[in-house]
Amino acid sequence: MRGEFWLLALLWLPAGLIGQAAIRFTASSGLFQGSGEMFAALGSLVPIAPCGLPLALGCRCLWRLGYRRAAWATGVGLGTLTMAGTVFAGLLGPVAIAAWAVLLSLPVWIAWFWLARRG
Repeated sequence: MRGEFWLLALLWLPAGLIGQAAIRFTASSGLFQGSGEMFAALGSLVPIAPCGLPLALGCRCLWRLGYRRAAWATGVGLGTLTMAGTVFAGLLGPVAIAAWAVLLSLPVWIAWFWLARRG
């Protein structure tokens, strides 16, 4: 089970961005001139993969406290907001994407801290 978590934690944000780009640019024909351009575009998503970790780890902490449904609901909701925000943050670069992802994961960490202290 541990391997699946890390795979999902690292790949949810890049997979969402790929899906979002596929939806936005499906009407464009000839998007890539060759397979080399496609692999270069996919390689540019590698620095974004760790940006999804703060939200995933925060949801895992909620999960371990026993709030399984809340962890999934929060992860899906904030994950959707994070992917939408990365469209605009991506114009500023990978540092802005990382800052946006950390900022939107703060509610999960605040909830975890509050619930853990509450007992």
